[in-house]
Amino acid sequence: MAELRRENRLFLLLCALNLLNYIDRQAVTGLLEPIRKDLGATDAQMGLVGSAFLLTYTLLPPVFGWLGDRMKRTRLLAMSAAAWCLATAGSGMIGSVRQLALARGFVGLGEASYMANTPGIIADIYPANRRGRMLSIFYSAAPIGAALGVAIAGVIAGSVGWRAACFIVGLPGLLLVLALYRSADPTRGAMDGAAAAASPATLPLIVRALFGNPVFLLLTLGIAGQVFLQNAVEYWLPTILQRDKAIPIAEANATYGAMVFIAGVVGPLLGAFVGDWLRRKTPRGYFLVAAGAVVGAIIPLAVIAVAASRTAIFACVLAEALFGNAAVGLVMATAMEQVGAQVRSTAAAVLLTSMHLLGDFISWPLVGAMSTAMAGGGLGWLRALAVSFGVRDADHLSIALVSVSVPAGCVAVFFFLAAARLTKAAMAQPLRAV
Repeated sequence: MAELRRENRLFLLLCALNLLNYIDRQAVTGLLEPIRKDLGATDAQMGLVGSAFLLTYTLLPPVFGWLGDRMKRTRLLAMSAAAWCLATAGSGMIGSVRQLALARGFVGLGEASYMANTPGIIADIYPANRRGRMLSIFYSAAPIGAALGVAIAGVIAGSVGWRAACFIVGLPGLLLVLALYRSADPTRGAMDGAAAAASPATLPLIVRALFGNPVFLLLTLGIAGQVFLQNAVEYWLPTILQRDKAIPIAEANATYGAMVFIAGVVGPLLGAFVGDWLRRKTPRGYFLVAAGAVVGAIIPLAVIAVAASRTAIFACVLAEALFGNAAVGLVMATAMEQVGAQVRSTAAAVLLTSMHLLGDFISWPLVGAMSTAMAGGGLGWLRALAVSFGVRDADHLSIALVSVSVPAGCVAVFFFLAAARLTKAAMAQPLRAV
């Protein structure tokens, strides 16, 4: 009983830091417009600032995952959390786009390690029949933290400026770092019937074996399409509300934050409930929920681009966030089932790198570049097409976001359904050794 309480405390601590992780990440997203104006930057440059974060966040997880399979993970995560907290606070002292990009790169470095290693720890705390639910709770920190980060940053920036907002959202996470550093690391594989030793395999061999699993490969492609869509929305939508919809920053960020907060609480729990219910009927249940959730996110996103009423806009923000975050935990739980305990951190890291390299690493700067091109008179055919659907010609950022996100969502649905067709057979042969 005491051990169970200790593991539950560790889970809550991981969730709390994940919440602060997304608060730190999305606070700057909510401040893009005042930062852009202060630095005299373009949308294309602000998109590249996002790429600086994604460069480290995307490329480094396999390194940290490989380390996490070989060392005490709680200490590694504590050092990672300290890095992103200090880098977020340091963003308040920058004087150029290049310095902001450097700070965001260090944020990505810290978060890369954290997100690569936490799924494996949670899988070592809870048995297979609870992992989907617990990972859904863990990943609910993404929309909730995003909501709080954008809302808090907007309120602070509206009164004392964006630089103070960076300091205030960045430093609190340091209070939890020491507790995590001193926490025990759960026994690897304890919930799978036996403790697992660290894998002796090299990283290239593990990666080759992972992508030799057809379900893992299709899962990776599916979630990459979803990340392409959803993370582009989270990065650019607060700016769209402030600029294209002409809503003041404090009101835009606070209302956006409230809608995403509600969705962040309800969406993952609803997705986990439906996923568990459907999975009792078919092993394809989690993937079917993931595909349906992407479809549910595409429709309100398209409506936001044409809506003029604030009620309609924020109702669609709520719906998009609800569906967009409903199945992340289910997908990650299925990924953990495809591998043995000895390579879970590496597997989560490979999935993380792949989905961001193929996802928001492309979509963030692409949306910014397209918006800048339209502002300069380019992409006239795309603007004309958007106008024919009711979008204002001047809403370049809205046009760019919908144009790149909706097709990516359709691709994600295709791969999730393809994975569902193979799931029953492939799940019987998880990757136990490499």
